[in-house]
Amino acid sequence: MPTTIRLQRTGRKAQASFRIVVSDSAESRDGPAIETIGIYNPRTQPSVIRLDAAAALGWLHKGAMPSDTVVSIFRKTGVWQKFQAGEAADTFEEPVIELGPPADARHTSKRAAMAAEAQKELAKRRAEEKAAAEAAAKKAAEEARKKKAEEKAAAEAAEKAAAEAESESEAPAAVEAEAAVEAEAATESEAASESEAASEAAADVEAPAAESEEAEAAGSEDESEPKE
Repeated sequence: MPTTIRLQRTGRKAQASFRIVVSDSAESRDGPAIETIGIYNPRTQPSVIRLDAAAALGWLHKGAMPSDTVVSIFRKTGVWQKFQAGEAADTFEEPVIELGPPADARHTSKRAAMAAEAQKELAKRRAEEKAAAEAAAKKAAEEARKKKAEEKAAAEAAEKAAAEAESESEAPAAVEAEAAVEAEAATESEAASESEAASEAAADVEAPAAESEEAEAAGSEDESEPKE
């Protein structure tokens, strides 16, 4: 009878695992198997394969037709290469071949591994974003410090220029004030000199007049005395 080598599903929903079975081609997928020659668990990372390689190669030589997935499993275990080379089943050093993680790690599902990888990638991306944010903050702080220093230098330069301008404007004013004081002093001195000269001139005029009055007074006294 024609036979096929295919996968027969086992396990609960979303936790599928498979048996590698030899069954009648006329039977349904879940129908009775002629022989179970291995197991296949795709939920681990990497997948777990346990195969009776000698039995599988024997069935291939008997004309059993494997499914595409089973052919892939046979390639991984080397059964398919031996079949194509025409080697016998007893050429395997180990008739049973096991591939995949060790037994104590076989409960790690692909989904969990993918989730762990996603978490690792997320952590890496967050670390990169944090580093970029810190670098941007540092750059902004440096630019702010530089800008503040430039503004301070500009303000100091403006204050210095204003002070110099004020000093330059005060100098002519001081000179003008000093000149005004000197001019006022000169005016007062000149006025004092003129006043003194006027006083002296008045004195010179009053002196002859006084002498004349004295002379007239003396003459009058002489006339008023009786003659003997």
